[in-house]
Amino acid sequence: MIVKDIWGRVFTKLIKIILILNHLIVGTCWSLYILYIDNKSKKVLIEWWSLRLLKIFNVKLIVNNNLKKILSNKNYLIVSNHISWLDIFVINSICPVIFVSKHSVSKWPFIGWLAKATDTIFIDRNKISKIKETTKKIEYYLGSKGSIFIFPEGTSTDGSSVLPFKSNLFQTAINSKSNILPIGIQYQHNNKFTSAPSYIGDMSLVASILNLIKLDSIDARITILSPMKKDENRKSLAKKTYQKINNLIKS
Repeated sequence: MIVKDIWGRVFTKLIKIILILNHLIVGTCWSLYILYIDNKSKKVLIEWWSLRLLKIFNVKLIVNNNLKKILSNKNYLIVSNHISWLDIFVINSICPVIFVSKHSVSKWPFIGWLAKATDTIFIDRNKISKIKETTKKIEYYLGSKGSIFIFPEGTSTDGSSVLPFKSNLFQTAINSKSNILPIGIQYQHNNKFTSAPSYIGDMSLVASILNLIKLDSIDARITILSPMKKDENRKSLAKKTYQKINNLIKS
């Protein structure tokens, strides 16, 4: 009976791995297709694909507010803590937005290709000229097209705490006269904190996926905090936003 139970679990995990790989391959193929469709159709497809991925991982969304409605009225610089590559798909399953990501992500297999197809703005922090070019692009987008989502910690954590925010990209909110929308991301298993989704250090994408499928289910708790008016000082704005999100994560 015990052996049968073990084999049952192994089989379930193998099926899940096959479904994940298949979904990533399908997504990669679709990434070519969405280059040629209108923005509204693209968002519908991104949302559906992200929801499907979460379903495979058995991730349940718990959201305290309607992000689509909030973003329909005004453009925001959306700011959040960062735990995993999964964060992007959690947010996109609620409301597809444009993300800012480190340049190295564009080189990742599958995830990088999908990020490019969904208009992710990549920033190379090692090249000053590229940073200036990217910030101008963000300012233009905030001022005329839509909201932008950033992870100002500059890296990911295990989710138990929030690292101090780097202030550079907060200047784009000041220059474009955009307000800040703070968001807290938390992952739980059986109503308790879990670091299983975290993607930190030298962990490979495969190792991260295997950590996720060890759990039978995960709750992704998205807390949309009250908007913050732009400040004239980016460092002060970054600090205030950090304190707001950090207080949520620690509560």
